[in-house]
Amino acid sequence: MAAEPRDIYTGHMKLSQLRALIAIADTGSFSEAALDLGMSQSSVSEALSALETHLQSSLVERGRFGARLTPLGQQVLIHARAALGAIEGIEQEVTLSRGSIQGTLRISTFRSIASQLIPKVMAQLKQHHPKLQLELLECMMCEKEDLLRPVFDGTADLAFLPQCESSEFMSWEIMEDPYMVLVPDAWVHRATIRPEDLVDQPLIVSKGGDCTNRIMAYLADHQLSPTEIIKVHDDFTMYNMVAQNLGICLSPRLAIDYVPRGATMLPLEVPLSRYISLAVRQGGLRTPAVRHFIMALKGLLPESKLPFLETVQCHTWT
Repeated sequence: MAAEPRDIYTGHMKLSQLRALIAIADTGSFSEAALDLGMSQSSVSEALSALETHLQSSLVERGRFGARLTPLGQQVLIHARAALGAIEGIEQEVTLSRGSIQGTLRISTFRSIASQLIPKVMAQLKQHHPKLQLELLECMMCEKEDLLRPVFDGTADLAFLPQCESSEFMSWEIMEDPYMVLVPDAWVHRATIRPEDLVDQPLIVSKGGDCTNRIMAYLADHQLSPTEIIKVHDDFTMYNMVAQNLGICLSPRLAIDYVPRGATMLPLEVPLSRYISLAVRQGGLRTPAVRHFIMALKGLLPESKLPFLETVQCHTWT
């Protein structure tokens, strides 16, 4: 008679086992995971083996390519991150009850928000919660999928991105960011730039990404097509090329950190804007660090559609 299969729900998984799985997934290597965790490689291997034995399933494939999660391992990873996130939330609630939040707030974002907005929010937050740490996961391009993925898989607590419409997340529009035109100084006599002016000179754009797609759609809406397009990787390259009279470019106002000598920034006669959203996981507001970050952000952007969290049962921003 065949033996009854062991009930995998007896016994307990350990947090150290979940941390080992997460570190292996993040680094793709047992040795790198050991360095991240401050453990020996054999201890990481033993922790994973114990977890696989407990679940009676293979979670990681080992080979010359390194360590790669199995399809089941990928699903377990999502729950492992959520479990450790819940533990951190408990710890934050306890430290908050003593007057200050501790822990790490992880934000998925892109360059202009990372440089222009987040430092202002964190400066306010740090006044009240000096031990709260910040980790930014910066995405080179403003692609919604890339910015939301860390929130979905649990490596980020919240994400800034262009307009989010997904039932998987709670999201709020926080600001309008109008596009401006950088032109050579010779254009300084103009008050605004008409759509047709954008095709008289070479148009300098970034290679791919949400912003370039939005600019090309704007021109198409006005039945216009650039006579010449110059594609570059970096915003600062675009701005400096304009200063050298090599063309013109459009960029969201928030992304323009500086205007180089030889260039001028002018508004569009027919406006074009992007709308920035903040997204968190369903249930993400239970985490004190997330709540207080949103409350500080609402203080900086009172006209945003962010919720007034002071009206719900959570610790208030003081």
